Amino acid sequence: MNQRIDKIRQLLNELESEPNALTPRDRDSSAQELPLIIQQIVDDLQPQLSPYDAAFYWFLFRHSIAKDGDPHLRVSTRQLRTAVVKSSYSQLDENPVSLGKVQDTLRALETIGAIRKEGEPNRDGTLYRVLIPDEIEACLKYRAERMASDQKFKFPSAGIEIG
Repeated sequence: MNQRIDKIRQLLNELESEPNALTPRDRDSSAQELPLIIQQIVDDLQPQLSPYDAAFYWFLFRHSIAKDGDPHLRVSTRQLRTAVVKSSYSQLDENPVSLGKVQDTLRALETIGAIRKEGEPNRDGTLYRVLIPDEIEACLKYRAERMASDQKFKFPSAGIEIG
């Protein structure tokens, strides 16, 4: 019986590590592209996020794509309660964000398309894929609208831009 349990544990560990083994094809964010990706996050994604959403996205981005180019990371709500920001509603020295706020924030990031759940939760957390603005439909739409409105502020005859 113990051999079967050990075999199951081994297979589970292999399955849990599998997305990380597949990520080299997803590692399309070279160091040369990172400044452009950051500009796009600031210009196209961040204006659409609440302050909490933005802080959580930046945390997830930093510990995935910015760390090693791998868009996948596994995080737990318990970890996120204390690792990202402090609660603005508590005066305690240790003032973690509420579990509900963490869950709401992750849902908001999923809804806008900034992150995507890639696996079921386990004891280490849930596997997410962090997407960059070029992969987020809401960012592409926002960028197109912004570019169209930027054109309105140009004075073609004088070559002067306002903005």
